Amino acid sequence: MIKIIDRIKKRKKNKSSTNNLHRFLLKSATGTFGFKVANAFLIYANSLLLARVLGFQEFGSYTYVTAWVNLLVIPAVLGLEGLLTREVAIYQTQSKWNLSHGLIQWSNRIVLLNSVGLALLTTLIIWGLTLTSNSQQLLVFAIAMISLPFMALSRLRQSTMQALRHIVVGQIPEMLVRPIILITSLGGIAFFLNKNITASGAMGIYLVASITTYLVGEWLLRKHRPKSIKQALPEYQSKYWIKSALPMLLIGSMYLINNQTDTVMLGILKNSETVGLYTVANRGAGLISFVLIAINTAIAPTFASLYAEGDLKKLQKVVTNGCRVVFFAALIIATILMVFGQHFLLLFGAEFIQGKTALIILCLGQLINASTGSVALLLLMTGHERDTAIGVTISALLNILLNVILIPEWGAEGAATATAASMMVWNIILAVFAYKRLKINSTILAIK
Repeated sequence: MIKIIDRIKKRKKNKSSTNNLHRFLLKSATGTFGFKVANAFLIYANSLLLARVLGFQEFGSYTYVTAWVNLLVIPAVLGLEGLLTREVAIYQTQSKWNLSHGLIQWSNRIVLLNSVGLALLTTLIIWGLTLTSNSQQLLVFAIAMISLPFMALSRLRQSTMQALRHIVVGQIPEMLVRPIILITSLGGIAFFLNKNITASGAMGIYLVASITTYLVGEWLLRKHRPKSIKQALPEYQSKYWIKSALPMLLIGSMYLINNQTDTVMLGILKNSETVGLYTVANRGAGLISFVLIAINTAIAPTFASLYAEGDLKKLQKVVTNGCRVVFFAALIIATILMVFGQHFLLLFGAEFIQGKTALIILCLGQLINASTGSVALLLLMTGHERDTAIGVTISALLNILLNVILIPEWGAEGAATATAASMMVWNIILAVFAYKRLKINSTILAIK
């Protein structure tokens, strides 16, 4: 009789734990999705304001330099943001507060030194090689490089908040604070003070926004960091952390290649008009990934914790539920874009309707991506980052090869086909690795 009562209590406890997990994931994913939508609107508004205030040439200078900053953030962070999300979540599960404190402290020091060095080196290279004959452009670069360490450290802080399960709060600085500062500062100076703004002035505002974002983020982290981590003496496992972070750096670099190869190759092999067509189509298809990004942000620490606990059954359930939500949401958005794609493209101008075929191909690629759910994240959060690196590297090489073959003949449609095909290949490879390593089916076909 006592055994039966114990079993009933255990079942109730497990059911309560599962319900709490579902509520946490739903709240985090919904909040993240809401922030993504709000952020997309704010970024679009900021781009329109910049274009109006700066003018064509200055706007081009500003966007070119900010693109470089966003590119350099990846090597600046050294893959440590993914490591923080995974390891801090695991250390929390195992009550290893000393290691949590140590990893947070160590990663921030490493990234600070690396990002400052990278910013100085980049500035010296631009100045030494005289990549720009325009002193104003050099000034824009110099100001932008000052913002690099703040942006890199903000990435680490966001990952730490994610691991500590303060997922929605942790995104406030980047998703809301930064774009609001940019818009209000630009609008205030240009329209209320009636002052002309140059690219260097706009970059100065960008720097202020980056510093403010960092400070707000640090305040939120200090406020929400558990006392057990604050009071623990830091313990370090530097060799293990470096060994784990390097594949994550490679993965980030390969993702960057996958995301930028099509645009770069179109610019080399075709013309700026084709690049414009493709960019708009790609942005449209990118809307499909919003749900996957929201789910990934919410679910990452849960993957790490469940794997550390050895609860693969619950892990499979979380993976399957997440995949189904992502796929069916993606299916709805993709269907709308494929059916009404020309109306979306028409918002950017009548000439952009030519990109409809590319939009449809990219939508199909995103559906394939959604059909395997959070497979890349699953491998990363369970310590199989090398497998992820292999899959993404193969995909990046294939992407380059297909772009070289297809773009000369098919233009934007060729680039879209290369992107969709490489996306399919990496998802298949990673899904196979996930089943081989974890015996977990990450696809939409999984049966719980």
